[in-house]
Amino acid sequence: MAKASITGLTESACREHILKSGYRNELSCPKILGFHLQKLKTGGCWRFRYHDFDGKKRILNLGKYTGDTSNRLDAAEKAIEYRNQVNRGEDPASEKKAKQEALRQADARRQNGKLGTYLDGIYTLHQSRKSGGKHTLDLIRRHFSQWLDTPMELISVADLKQWQYQSEQEGFSHSTIKRAFGAFRTMLRHAVREHILNDDPSAKFQLAPPTAAEKNKAHEGEELKARRMLTILELQSISKGIELYKAQLIQQRENSRNHGKLHLPSLERLTFPHWFFPFFHLAAYTGMRSGDLYTLNWQELNTQFKRLVKVPNKTRHHHDPIKVDLPLDDRITNLMTQWREQCGNPASGLVFPSEKTGKRLDRQAHNTHWKKVLALGGIEADLDFYSLRHHFISRMVAGGFPLFTVARLSGHKSVKMIEQHYGHLAPHAAADALALVANDYHKHTVFKDKKWL
Repeated sequence: MAKASITGLTESACREHILKSGYRNELSCPKILGFHLQKLKTGGCWRFRYHDFDGKKRILNLGKYTGDTSNRLDAAEKAIEYRNQVNRGEDPASEKKAKQEALRQADARRQNGKLGTYLDGIYTLHQSRKSGGKHTLDLIRRHFSQWLDTPMELISVADLKQWQYQSEQEGFSHSTIKRAFGAFRTMLRHAVREHILNDDPSAKFQLAPPTAAEKNKAHEGEELKARRMLTILELQSISKGIELYKAQLIQQRENSRNHGKLHLPSLERLTFPHWFFPFFHLAAYTGMRSGDLYTLNWQELNTQFKRLVKVPNKTRHHHDPIKVDLPLDDRITNLMTQWREQCGNPASGLVFPSEKTGKRLDRQAHNTHWKKVLALGGIEADLDFYSLRHHFISRMVAGGFPLFTVARLSGHKSVKMIEQHYGHLAPHAAADALALVANDYHKHTVFKDKKWL
């Protein structure tokens, strides 16, 4: 009964007030200043009234009146807590609002803290500002699909170690694992900046080095097989395949025209029967990645001044991105000028837009056409379209051009990658270097009677 004495509002007085008083009438507590029971159209509610620092009247709702003792005493205890805050110079409404906001933020963190939710929500919006954002999102989603329903804060170092081990067992190379983990860690750091995570769970984790098997594979030259020049036979076969595929497309289109399926001009009057042909020639001449060609626009490819200036997509988001500046010879300039004329001489826009939508093509759109070229050319080996870029770099390295020049032309900031993957193709100058030094000493020595003088 001692607890009942905290309020002067008795159970019987409250019941009578709800039954007999008018709408919005109040029954005030004689012991707790500001605490009262208000009559509503149906039932009533407990409230606490006070004045804030500016003298403005504030009212806090303490809950619905239910008629039982515990309900009345719980409301009285809340009122006492708020009165004590007022007496200490605090504002109960502000405190309550702050607690509600803290709860809201905590709930938001719980909801957005799941990897999949954050990836599809906040991080998708962030990546939509970048040219390669979709690729980054797909990379994370593909390599960390097992954690999409997992709160990011629960991902541990042990989990990441297991993830690397599993990725290696599935056959992913160390470079692929490193790239995927880098994208994942960047997302976690972004979540920390967005206050979704308090700490980055990957901060204390470091990838293990490549496995012994992968190191042996690299040392045995397996990785170098793709990074090479195309053979003369392969170059001839590709050229043959290009011409045969061009003739095939022209014939297919003419057959369709003759049967009334297409109402288009004859392809014989067009320089290129398909966008793939100028796409192929530009890739072969510049060594550019296919992704950079898909985003290439006519401002970057200036046929009038015979120059191609492009910031590679891989470095576009860097603080100091590299810019590839390539001079174009007459042959490739004429080809691209003809392609531009065939497209209607656009002043701007993509060089290789989709024929259907006019927007950017899918980054794998060339693969089907490339495979047909290989088949028609009689190339049975699995020769990737990227081999054009490998040939571009390898040919210059083998030709003795400075590695820095090769790096700049191929879109790399430093010679590290060129030296690591293509350095074996560079002319071996060790003998010439040693002979040069030896010759210095030979000039200043005399050999007579089998003795050095």
